[in-house]
Amino acid sequence: MSNTNNKNKPQSSDEDWVGELIWSILVAAGQLLWWGARFPLLGAPVVVAVGVACWQGVNAGFFTLAGFVALYMLWGFVDENSLQRWVIDPPTHYAQTWWRYRRRWEHVCSLHGLTAKLADRQLIPALLGVRIGDHADVLAVRVVTGQSINHWQHQADALAAAWTADRITITATAPGEIRITIMRGDVLAEPVALPMPQPGSTVNLSAIGVGVKENRGVWRLPILGHHLLVAGATGAGKGSVLWSLIAGLAPDVKTGRVRLCVIDPKGGMELGPGAPMFSFFAHDATGQTVELLRALVRLMHDRANRLRGHARLHTPTTADPLFVVVIDEIAALTSYVADRKIKTEIEQLLGLLLSQGRAVGISVVAAVQDPSKDTLPVRQLFTVRIGLRLTEASQTAMVLGQGARDAGAECDLIPDGAPGVGYVMTDGTALAVRVRAFWVTDADIAHLVRAFPARRARSSRGREAGNANSPGTDGDRGNHAGHQ
Repeated sequence: MSNTNNKNKPQSSDEDWVGELIWSILVAAGQLLWWGARFPLLGAPVVVAVGVACWQGVNAGFFTLAGFVALYMLWGFVDENSLQRWVIDPPTHYAQTWWRYRRRWEHVCSLHGLTAKLADRQLIPALLGVRIGDHADVLAVRVVTGQSINHWQHQADALAAAWTADRITITATAPGEIRITIMRGDVLAEPVALPMPQPGSTVNLSAIGVGVKENRGVWRLPILGHHLLVAGATGAGKGSVLWSLIAGLAPDVKTGRVRLCVIDPKGGMELGPGAPMFSFFAHDATGQTVELLRALVRLMHDRANRLRGHARLHTPTTADPLFVVVIDEIAALTSYVADRKIKTEIEQLLGLLLSQGRAVGISVVAAVQDPSKDTLPVRQLFTVRIGLRLTEASQTAMVLGQGARDAGAECDLIPDGAPGVGYVMTDGTALAVRVRAFWVTDADIAHLVRAFPARRARSSRGREAGNANSPGTDGDRGNHAGHQ
C-alpha cells in the first residue's frame, strides 16, 4: 500500500503544477483582456501582437508591436496633445486614482472618524468617482447615513495632510453626496499680465474678463445689472481688480456706451492716473461726490419712469449709456465723514442706488478694507462680492458668508505675497470661486488712457460736457457728466 502511495505522489504533484500553470495563464489572459477593453488604444496593439506571435511566430509578433510603437510615435509628433489625452492619460489617471485614493480609502476614513458602525458592520463612505487633474483632483463621495457635510469640513485640514495636499475644499452636491477638491501646488501663485483690449472690440457687459480662475479659465465679472464689492486689506490687490475691470470696459468707454464715474476719496493716488477715461472724477468724500450721487439718483428715477412697463433691464447704448460708479474706499463715504448730516445723506443716496439702480443701468463698484456692518451698512446690497486677503476669519464670513468659508474660501489665510488672489461669490450661486486679478502696471494704465479716452460729447444746450455735477445724457436729462 505504501508503494502505491509513493507512486501516486509524483503524479499528483505534476498535476498540481500543470493546474497552477493553466490557472496563471487564464488569469493573465483575463487581465490582458480587461486592460485591453478598458484602455483599447493601449490594449489592442498588445492583443494584436500576441495574436500574430501565436499565428506567425515570436519574431512576427515583435515586429508587429514595433510597428504600433512607431505609429504612436508618429501620432505624437503630429499631435502630441491628442496622443496624451487618448492614449497616455487614461491608464495614468487610473493608476494615480488607485495609488492616491482607492488603495487606502477605508483606512483614511476610519482614522478620521468618517465611518460608522451598524451592529457588527462597519459602514464606509462610498467613493463614487475620481477625476485626476494637473493641479487638482476631485472626489465624488456618498457619505454614510447620519453624516452631514460638517463632519467632513471639520476634518479638512487632517484630510489635506493625509493626502499630502496644499489645501482641500469640501462642498455638498446633492443630499448625502459631497465633492472634495484636492489642490496640489498653486496655479495662481504667479501674476498674470493684463491682456490689452483692442479698440473697436465687442464688450460683453455680462462677462468682463478681469483675471484667471483656479482651473486656468478666464475670470469674468458681470457689470450690467449688478453691483460689485471688493474687500481686502492694504496691499491685497483691490487696485488690480478695479483696473482690470476698467480695462475690460475700455472699448465701450471710448464709444460712450459706458460712462465711468470714479470717486477716489484717498486723494486720487490709485485711480487718478486714469482720469482721461472717466466721465466724472473726484478725490474727496463730500462736495462734488455728494452732487454726483444726487444727480445719479435723479437719473435713476427718470429712467425708471421711462422704462416702466417697457423693459425690466436697461439696455446700454451710446445715447443712453451704462453708468459705472467706481468708489475706491467706500468706507470714506459711509463711515469716516465727520459731518453727520452729509454722512446720513450719502448713506441714503448710496442705499437708493444700490437697491434700485441695477435695473436702470447704474452699477456701483466699491472697494473697502473693513467690510463690517459699522463701516459698510449697505454691504448686503452688493450682488457680487470679492474677498481678497483679509485680516480676520470673521471678515471672510462678512463678505462671502459663513458657508463659503466653511467650504474652503479662507480669505484670511491668503499669503501677503499674492496680491489679487481671492474668492468671488455671486448671488444665486452656492460656491465661491478662487481667482486672481490681472496684474496691471503703470505702463498698462498709460496705454489705456491714450487708447481709450472717454468720449467727448455736447449737451442738448450746445455746450461741451463739463459739468461734473450732472451725469445725465441727451436721452435722460440733457447734460453729460464730464471731467474729460
